Amino acid sequence: MANITIIETDIKHRKSSRLKSTLWFVALWCVGVGGAMLLALPFKLLIQAAAH
Repeated sequence: MANITIIETDIKHRKSSRLKSTLWFVALWCVGVGGAMLLALPFKLLIQAAAH
């Protein structure tokens, strides 16, 4: 019985660890995309201002 409990706990730990890793990946990806957009925004505004 103890082995089954350990295996179930290990599977739950793997699932929660995988979910946590995936959420971190998505969060950091969103931060990266947002940072890139904020970095590009002044250049976009300068180009629009120069075009008018």
